[in-house]
Amino acid sequence: MSPARSVPLLVLLLLLAATAGPALAADGDAWVFAYRPGCGDCDRALPLVEAFRQAHPEQPIELLDLSGDPNATARFNELSERYGTRTGVPALFAGERVVSGATAVQNFLAGAPLPPPTIGAGGDLTSLTPLVVASAGLVDGINPCAFAVLALLLGTLSASGSRRRTVLLGTAYTAGIFLCYLGAGLGIVTVIGAAGIASAFRLGAGIVALLLGLVVLLSAVVPDAPLRIAIPGRGRLAAGRWVAALETAGPVAAFGLGIALGLVELPCTGGVYLGVLGLLAGGAPGEALPLLVLYNLCFVLPLVAIVGAVAGGMGPARVDAWRQARRRLVLGASGAMMLGLGLVLLARELL
Repeated sequence: MSPARSVPLLVLLLLLAATAGPALAADGDAWVFAYRPGCGDCDRALPLVEAFRQAHPEQPIELLDLSGDPNATARFNELSERYGTRTGVPALFAGERVVSGATAVQNFLAGAPLPPPTIGAGGDLTSLTPLVVASAGLVDGINPCAFAVLALLLGTLSASGSRRRTVLLGTAYTAGIFLCYLGAGLGIVTVIGAAGIASAFRLGAGIVALLLGLVVLLSAVVPDAPLRIAIPGRGRLAAGRWVAALETAGPVAAFGLGIALGLVELPCTGGVYLGVLGLLAGGAPGEALPLLVLYNLCFVLPLVAIVGAVAGGMGPARVDAWRQARRRLVLGASGAMMLGLGLVLLARELL
Protein backbone atom coordinates (compact mmCIF):
# COMPACT_ATOMS: atom_id res chain seq x y z
CA MET A 1 0.00 0.00 0.00
CA SER A 2 1.38 3.42 -0.95
CA PRO A 3 2.10 5.72 2.03
CA ALA A 4 -0.21 8.49 0.84
CA ARG A 5 -3.14 6.12 0.57
CA SER A 6 -2.43 4.33 3.82
CA VAL A 7 -2.56 7.43 6.03
CA PRO A 8 -6.39 7.76 6.10
CA LEU A 9 -6.72 4.03 6.81
CA LEU A 10 -4.23 4.16 9.66
CA VAL A 11 -5.94 7.20 11.16
CA LEU A 12 -9.28 5.41 11.03
CA LEU A 13 -7.81 2.32 12.69
CA LEU A 14 -6.24 4.43 15.42
CA LEU A 15 -9.60 6.03 16.17
CA LEU A 16 -11.36 2.67 16.23
CA ALA A 17 -8.78 1.12 18.50
CA ALA A 18 -8.75 4.07 20.86
CA THR A 19 -12.52 4.20 21.27
CA ALA A 20 -13.44 0.53 21.15
CA GLY A 21 -10.91 -1.98 22.37
CA PRO A 22 -11.86 -5.62 22.75
CA ALA A 23 -13.12 -5.53 26.32
CA LEU A 24 -14.22 -9.03 27.25
CA ALA A 25 -17.91 -9.56 27.74
CA ALA A 26 -18.70 -9.69 31.42
CA ASP A 27 -21.65 -11.97 30.94
CA GLY A 28 -19.73 -14.49 28.85
CA ASP A 29 -21.85 -13.96 25.70
CA ALA A 30 -20.13 -15.52 22.71
CA TRP A 31 -18.74 -13.42 19.93
CA VAL A 32 -19.26 -14.70 16.37
CA PHE A 33 -16.50 -14.68 13.76
CA ALA A 34 -17.82 -15.16 10.21
CA TYR A 35 -15.35 -16.14 7.50
CA ARG A 36 -15.06 -17.94 4.17
CA PRO A 37 -12.03 -20.17 3.43
CA GLY A 38 -10.11 -18.95 0.38
CA CYS A 39 -10.84 -15.31 1.09
CA GLY A 40 -7.44 -13.66 1.62
CA ASP A 41 -8.59 -11.39 4.44
CA CYS A 42 -10.38 -14.33 6.10
CA ASP A 43 -7.29 -16.52 5.88
CA ARG A 44 -5.25 -13.78 7.58
CA ALA A 45 -7.81 -13.03 10.28
CA LEU A 46 -8.73 -16.61 11.26
CA PRO A 47 -5.39 -17.47 12.95
CA LEU A 48 -5.63 -14.22 14.94
CA VAL A 49 -9.10 -15.11 16.18
CA GLU A 50 -8.05 -18.67 17.06
CA ALA A 51 -5.02 -17.38 18.98
CA PHE A 52 -7.24 -14.94 20.87
CA ARG A 53 -9.62 -17.77 21.77
CA GLN A 54 -6.77 -19.79 23.23
CA ALA A 55 -5.39 -16.82 25.17
CA HIS A 56 -8.82 -15.79 26.51
CA PRO A 57 -10.94 -18.90 27.12
CA GLU A 58 -13.23 -16.78 29.31
CA GLN A 59 -14.51 -15.10 26.13
CA PRO A 60 -16.11 -17.71 23.86
CA ILE A 61 -15.95 -17.06 20.11
CA GLU A 62 -18.10 -19.01 17.68
CA LEU A 63 -16.50 -19.69 14.28
CA LEU A 64 -19.04 -19.37 11.47
CA ASP A 65 -17.79 -21.00 8.24
CA LEU A 66 -19.80 -19.61 5.29
CA SER A 67 -18.23 -21.82 2.61
CA GLY A 68 -21.18 -24.13 2.09
CA ASP A 69 -23.56 -24.46 5.03
CA PRO A 70 -26.90 -22.73 4.29
CA ASN A 71 -27.61 -22.56 8.03
CA ALA A 72 -24.37 -20.65 8.59
CA THR A 73 -25.28 -18.21 5.83
CA ALA A 74 -28.73 -17.73 7.32
CA ARG A 75 -27.21 -17.09 10.75
CA PHE A 76 -24.77 -14.55 9.26
CA ASN A 77 -27.65 -12.72 7.54
CA GLU A 78 -29.61 -12.77 10.80
CA LEU A 79 -26.67 -11.26 12.71
CA SER A 80 -26.18 -8.61 10.03
CA GLU A 81 -29.83 -7.59 10.29
CA ARG A 82 -29.69 -7.58 14.09
CA TYR A 83 -26.65 -5.30 14.06
CA GLY A 84 -28.14 -3.15 11.28
CA THR A 85 -25.29 -3.62 8.83
CA ARG A 86 -24.55 -5.49 5.59
CA THR A 87 -20.91 -6.24 6.23
CA GLY A 88 -18.64 -8.47 4.21
CA VAL A 89 -16.30 -11.17 5.52
CA PRO A 90 -14.30 -11.58 7.62
CA ALA A 91 -16.59 -10.07 10.25
CA LEU A 92 -16.42 -10.28 14.03
CA PHE A 93 -19.71 -9.70 15.89
CA ALA A 94 -18.51 -8.74 19.36
CA GLY A 95 -20.87 -7.35 21.98
CA GLU A 96 -22.42 -4.28 20.41
CA ARG A 97 -19.78 -3.94 17.70
CA VAL A 98 -19.17 -5.36 14.26
CA VAL A 99 -15.56 -5.40 13.07
CA SER A 100 -14.91 -6.18 9.40
CA GLY A 101 -11.63 -6.82 7.58
CA ALA A 102 -8.43 -8.54 8.70
CA THR A 103 -6.66 -5.35 9.75
CA ALA A 104 -9.61 -4.08 11.78
CA VAL A 105 -10.05 -7.47 13.48
CA GLN A 106 -6.35 -7.57 14.31
CA ASN A 107 -6.42 -4.13 15.88
CA PHE A 108 -9.65 -4.83 17.75
CA LEU A 109 -8.32 -8.05 19.27
CA ALA A 110 -5.00 -6.50 20.18
CA GLY A 111 -6.58 -3.47 21.79
CA ALA A 112 -3.93 -1.21 20.25
CA PRO A 113 -3.10 -0.10 16.69
CA LEU A 114 -0.70 -2.39 14.85
CA PRO A 115 0.83 -2.06 11.39
CA PRO A 116 -1.53 -3.50 8.78
CA PRO A 117 -0.43 -6.74 7.12
CA THR A 118 1.13 -6.64 3.67
CA ILE A 119 -1.51 -7.04 1.00
CA GLY A 120 -1.50 -10.31 -0.86
CA ALA A 121 0.94 -11.97 1.50
CA GLY A 122 0.54 -15.37 3.00
CA GLY A 123 4.16 -14.98 4.11
CA ASP A 124 7.24 -12.94 3.23
CA LEU A 125 7.74 -14.90 0.01
CA THR A 126 4.71 -13.35 -1.70
CA SER A 127 4.66 -9.87 -0.17
CA LEU A 128 3.67 -7.15 -2.59
CA THR A 129 5.57 -3.95 -1.88
CA PRO A 130 4.96 -0.66 -3.67
CA LEU A 131 8.34 -1.06 -5.38
CA VAL A 132 7.39 -4.47 -6.80
CA VAL A 133 4.01 -3.19 -7.95
CA ALA A 134 5.52 -0.06 -9.53
CA SER A 135 8.17 -2.13 -11.33
CA ALA A 136 5.58 -4.56 -12.65
CA GLY A 137 3.40 -1.74 -13.93
CA LEU A 138 6.31 -0.02 -15.66
CA VAL A 139 7.49 -3.24 -17.31
CA ASP A 140 3.94 -3.95 -18.46
CA GLY A 141 3.62 -0.42 -19.86
CA ILE A 142 6.59 -0.84 -22.21
CA ASN A 143 5.91 -4.39 -23.36
CA PRO A 144 5.78 -4.83 -27.17
CA CYS A 145 1.99 -5.04 -27.33
CA ALA A 146 1.55 -1.73 -25.55
CA PHE A 147 4.42 -0.13 -27.44
CA ALA A 148 2.97 -1.16 -30.81
CA VAL A 149 -0.08 0.95 -29.99
CA LEU A 150 2.16 3.71 -28.62
CA ALA A 151 3.95 3.90 -31.98
CA LEU A 152 0.60 4.38 -33.76
CA LEU A 153 -0.41 6.98 -31.21
CA LEU A 154 2.84 8.89 -31.66
CA GLY A 155 2.32 9.41 -35.38
CA THR A 156 -1.28 10.46 -34.90
CA LEU A 157 -0.51 12.95 -32.13
CA SER A 158 2.32 14.49 -34.13
CA ALA A 159 -0.21 15.33 -36.87
CA SER A 160 -2.98 16.48 -34.55
CA GLY A 161 -2.14 20.19 -34.79
CA SER A 162 -1.05 22.51 -32.02
CA ARG A 163 0.94 21.52 -28.95
CA ARG A 164 -2.08 22.30 -26.75
CA ARG A 165 -4.29 19.96 -28.77
CA THR A 166 -1.64 17.24 -28.63
CA VAL A 167 -1.48 17.44 -24.83
CA LEU A 168 -5.28 17.59 -24.50
CA LEU A 169 -5.96 14.55 -26.70
CA GLY A 170 -3.03 12.59 -25.28
CA THR A 171 -4.12 13.25 -21.71
CA ALA A 172 -7.73 12.23 -22.41
CA TYR A 173 -6.57 9.06 -24.19
CA THR A 174 -4.21 8.19 -21.33
CA ALA A 175 -6.97 8.72 -18.76
CA GLY A 176 -9.19 6.29 -20.69
CA ILE A 177 -6.48 3.61 -20.69
CA PHE A 178 -5.82 4.16 -16.98
CA LEU A 179 -9.47 3.90 -15.92
CA CYS A 180 -10.05 0.86 -18.16
CA TYR A 181 -7.22 -1.11 -16.56
CA LEU A 182 -7.98 0.11 -13.06
CA GLY A 183 -11.67 -0.79 -13.39
CA ALA A 184 -10.85 -4.23 -14.79
CA GLY A 185 -8.40 -4.96 -11.97
CA LEU A 186 -10.66 -3.73 -9.19
CA GLY A 187 -13.61 -5.62 -10.65
CA ILE A 188 -11.66 -8.88 -10.79
CA VAL A 189 -10.37 -8.52 -7.22
CA THR A 190 -13.88 -7.69 -5.95
CA VAL A 191 -15.60 -10.58 -7.74
CA ILE A 192 -12.94 -13.12 -6.73
CA GLY A 193 -13.17 -12.04 -3.08
CA ALA A 194 -16.99 -12.10 -3.04
CA ALA A 195 -17.11 -15.53 -4.68
CA GLY A 196 -14.56 -16.98 -2.25
CA ILE A 197 -12.44 -18.52 -5.03
CA ALA A 198 -9.20 -16.64 -4.37
CA SER A 199 -7.16 -19.81 -3.96
CA ALA A 200 -8.34 -21.30 -7.26
CA PHE A 201 -7.84 -17.97 -9.03
CA ARG A 202 -4.28 -17.67 -7.70
CA LEU A 203 -3.48 -21.17 -8.91
CA GLY A 204 -4.90 -20.48 -12.38
CA ALA A 205 -3.26 -17.06 -12.59
CA GLY A 206 0.07 -18.59 -11.59
CA ILE A 207 -0.12 -21.21 -14.32
CA VAL A 208 -1.12 -18.68 -16.99
CA ALA A 209 1.52 -16.14 -15.94
CA LEU A 210 4.19 -18.86 -15.91
CA LEU A 211 3.28 -20.12 -19.39
CA LEU A 212 3.04 -16.61 -20.86
CA GLY A 213 6.38 -15.72 -19.29
CA LEU A 214 8.05 -18.72 -20.91
CA VAL A 215 6.57 -17.81 -24.30
CA VAL A 216 7.70 -14.19 -24.04
CA LEU A 217 11.20 -15.20 -22.91
CA LEU A 218 11.41 -17.62 -25.85
CA SER A 219 10.48 -14.84 -28.28
CA ALA A 220 13.20 -12.65 -26.71
CA VAL A 221 15.85 -15.33 -27.26
CA VAL A 222 14.51 -16.60 -30.61
CA PRO A 223 13.05 -13.65 -32.57
CA ASP A 224 11.36 -15.95 -35.12
CA ALA A 225 9.85 -18.28 -32.52
CA PRO A 226 6.53 -19.79 -33.67
CA LEU A 227 4.83 -18.79 -30.42
CA ARG A 228 4.61 -15.13 -29.49
CA ILE A 229 2.29 -12.84 -27.56
CA ALA A 230 0.68 -10.24 -29.81
CA ILE A 231 -2.54 -8.32 -30.29
CA PRO A 232 -4.82 -10.43 -32.57
CA GLY A 233 -5.04 -9.38 -36.22
CA ARG A 234 -8.53 -7.92 -35.95
CA GLY A 235 -7.53 -6.10 -32.79
CA ARG A 236 -4.54 -4.53 -34.56
CA LEU A 237 -6.72 -3.36 -37.44
CA ALA A 238 -9.28 -1.92 -35.04
CA ALA A 239 -6.54 -0.23 -33.00
CA GLY A 240 -5.10 1.34 -36.14
CA ARG A 241 -8.48 2.73 -37.21
CA TRP A 242 -9.29 4.04 -33.73
CA VAL A 243 -5.91 5.71 -33.25
CA ALA A 244 -6.14 7.29 -36.73
CA ALA A 245 -9.54 8.71 -35.74
CA LEU A 246 -7.90 10.41 -32.79
CA GLU A 247 -6.41 13.03 -35.14
CA THR A 248 -9.82 14.64 -35.68
CA ALA A 249 -11.44 13.61 -32.38
CA GLY A 250 -12.27 15.74 -29.38
CA PRO A 251 -11.22 15.00 -25.78
CA VAL A 252 -14.36 12.96 -24.99
CA ALA A 253 -13.84 10.77 -28.06
CA ALA A 254 -10.15 10.41 -27.20
CA PHE A 255 -11.12 9.27 -23.70
CA GLY A 256 -13.49 6.67 -25.18
CA LEU A 257 -10.77 5.51 -27.58
CA GLY A 258 -8.48 5.00 -24.60
CA ILE A 259 -11.04 2.73 -22.95
CA ALA A 260 -11.67 0.79 -26.17
CA LEU A 261 -7.97 0.31 -26.90
CA GLY A 262 -7.40 -0.70 -23.30
CA LEU A 263 -9.84 -3.57 -23.81
CA VAL A 264 -8.10 -4.54 -27.06
CA GLU A 265 -4.65 -4.49 -25.44
CA LEU A 266 -5.66 -6.22 -22.23
CA PRO A 267 -5.45 -9.86 -23.46
CA CYS A 268 -1.96 -9.15 -24.84
CA THR A 269 -0.55 -7.04 -22.01
CA GLY A 270 -2.41 -8.82 -19.21
CA GLY A 271 0.19 -11.44 -18.27
CA VAL A 272 1.97 -9.26 -15.72
CA TYR A 273 -1.30 -7.71 -14.51
CA LEU A 274 -2.80 -11.15 -14.02
CA GLY A 275 0.08 -12.13 -11.75
CA VAL A 276 -0.36 -9.00 -9.62
CA LEU A 277 -4.12 -9.55 -9.42
CA GLY A 278 -3.48 -13.12 -8.31
CA LEU A 279 -1.46 -11.86 -5.35
CA LEU A 280 -4.16 -9.31 -4.49
CA ALA A 281 -7.05 -11.77 -4.91
CA GLY A 282 -9.01 -12.50 -1.76
CA GLY A 283 -8.04 -9.28 -0.01
CA ALA A 284 -10.42 -6.43 0.71
CA PRO A 285 -10.94 -4.25 -2.41
CA GLY A 286 -10.32 -1.14 -0.32
CA GLU A 287 -6.86 -2.43 0.61
CA ALA A 288 -6.08 -3.51 -2.96
CA LEU A 289 -7.13 -0.19 -4.52
CA PRO A 290 -3.98 1.84 -3.63
CA LEU A 291 -1.70 -0.79 -5.16
CA LEU A 292 -3.92 -1.05 -8.25
CA VAL A 293 -3.76 2.73 -8.64
CA LEU A 294 0.04 2.64 -8.28
CA TYR A 295 0.37 -0.21 -10.79
CA ASN A 296 -1.74 1.55 -13.41
CA LEU A 297 -0.08 4.93 -12.91
CA CYS A 298 3.22 3.22 -13.74
CA PHE A 299 1.56 1.34 -16.61
CA VAL A 300 0.54 4.60 -18.32
CA LEU A 301 3.81 6.39 -17.52
CA PRO A 302 5.27 5.57 -20.97
CA LEU A 303 2.12 7.05 -22.49
CA VAL A 304 2.66 10.23 -20.50
CA ALA A 305 6.26 10.33 -21.71
CA ILE A 306 5.15 9.85 -25.32
CA VAL A 307 2.64 12.70 -25.09
CA GLY A 308 5.27 14.96 -23.53
CA ALA A 309 7.86 14.01 -26.16
CA VAL A 310 5.49 14.72 -29.05
CA ALA A 311 4.38 18.01 -27.49
CA GLY A 312 8.07 18.91 -27.20
CA GLY A 313 8.66 18.28 -30.90
CA MET A 314 10.12 14.74 -30.96
CA GLY A 315 9.40 12.90 -34.21
CA PRO A 316 7.81 9.42 -34.52
CA ALA A 317 10.87 7.92 -36.23
CA ARG A 318 13.13 8.59 -33.25
CA VAL A 319 10.83 6.90 -30.73
CA ASP A 320 10.17 3.96 -33.06
CA ALA A 321 13.91 3.47 -33.53
CA TRP A 322 14.35 3.39 -29.76
CA ARG A 323 11.57 0.80 -29.52
CA GLN A 324 13.08 -1.45 -32.19
CA ALA A 325 16.60 -1.25 -30.73
CA ARG A 326 15.41 -2.39 -27.29
CA ARG A 327 12.69 -4.83 -28.28
CA ARG A 328 14.47 -7.96 -27.07
CA LEU A 329 15.47 -6.32 -23.79
CA VAL A 330 11.86 -5.27 -23.17
CA LEU A 331 10.63 -8.76 -24.03
CA GLY A 332 13.13 -10.29 -21.64
CA ALA A 333 12.12 -8.00 -18.79
CA SER A 334 8.41 -8.61 -19.42
CA GLY A 335 8.86 -12.38 -19.64
CA ALA A 336 11.00 -12.49 -16.50
CA MET A 337 8.38 -10.49 -14.57
CA MET A 338 5.59 -12.85 -15.66
CA LEU A 339 7.70 -15.88 -14.85
CA GLY A 340 8.58 -14.57 -11.40
CA LEU A 341 4.99 -13.69 -10.52
CA GLY A 342 3.78 -17.07 -11.76
CA LEU A 343 6.33 -18.93 -9.64
CA VAL A 344 5.42 -16.87 -6.57
CA LEU A 345 1.72 -17.62 -7.01
CA LEU A 346 2.29 -21.34 -7.52
CA ALA A 347 4.66 -21.48 -4.54
CA ARG A 348 2.06 -19.84 -2.34
CA GLU A 349 -0.65 -22.30 -3.33
CA LEU A 350 1.31 -25.54 -3.63
CA LEU A 351 4.11 -25.36 -1.06
